[in-house]
Amino acid sequence: MPTLSRSAQPKPRPPRLPEPLAALVLSCAVGAACASVACRPAVAVVEQPIGFDHAVHEAEGVRCVRCHLGAETQDSAGLMRVERCAACHRRVIPDHPDVAKVLQHWQDEEPILWRRVAWIDEGSGVQFSHQAHHLAGVECTTCHGDVASMATAQPPATHRLDDMDWCVDCHRDNEASIDCLTCHF
Repeated sequence: MPTLSRSAQPKPRPPRLPEPLAALVLSCAVGAACASVACRPAVAVVEQPIGFDHAVHEAEGVRCVRCHLGAETQDSAGLMRVERCAACHRRVIPDHPDVAKVLQHWQDEEPILWRRVAWIDEGSGVQFSHQAHHLAGVECTTCHGDVASMATAQPPATHRLDDMDWCVDCHRDNEASIDCLTCHF
């Protein structure tokens, strides 16, 4: 009987994992994959107390910072104050049903309780600065998506603001610091 050369001999099979252990390993791999952005649950639509059509305002040339006053100068972009809305809408379409609600809030000196659409979880330890990103030339759409095309602002569909991998990739791509203390302090 001919002898097989060493290279032609069948390689020994690696030992098989017992089925329960194989199932555990597979479960861990699937679980890790689902921790990525693609498997995160969708964020529900945020209903606002008064309709605000970003697309209409964008078409009229109203920039984000006109209403979100802190976006260029503070950590928080801030939400619209009723006085800011009334400054324009006392003259511009005051009879529109949503504008009439705004003007009623203004006359009553009652703030509009806008609901946040985008935020970073408080427990994440992240301190985000809109001002720092503005000074670095980052456009609002980079993180918030194309809000200007939305009738109602919604959370970004492409990533979550608490997705550190997304942020780190953006920092690397744009040669920004990836030192932990840049964001976690």
